[in-house]
Amino acid sequence: MEKQTLGHQQKYVTKNERVENLWKKLIGQETDLSEETIAWMARRILQLTAYMPYGCALIAYRKQNGDFYMGRGTLIHYEADFHRKYDIERIQNHVVYWDIEQQGWRTFQIENFLEWKPVVS
Repeated sequence: MEKQTLGHQQKYVTKNERVENLWKKLIGQETDLSEETIAWMARRILQLTAYMPYGCALIAYRKQNGDFYMGRGTLIHYEADFHRKYDIERIQNHVVYWDIEQQGWRTFQIENFLEWKPVVS
């Protein structure tokens, strides 16, 4: 954990909290959504990125051109393909994932995220 000083108090901020706060800021800059909705989106993306290294998820988002997209994605083979661990702190604007239907690495912009759910086979 990283220690941050807030006035005379010390607060310990986890990696997930740092990332979630960054994503909320970035989503807020790109959209006119409520703070509550932005916080929900950031939490759901955090949950998605924690789940995908171990399983398959159905992901819904808007493409850059505005079209709706829903597909199955995973990060199971991320380390083997990119020769490094998946690090959520590297996510600035786009979430990378393996698109199972299209058989390729794809990304979506965090502000275009809609929802996800686990795919259980």
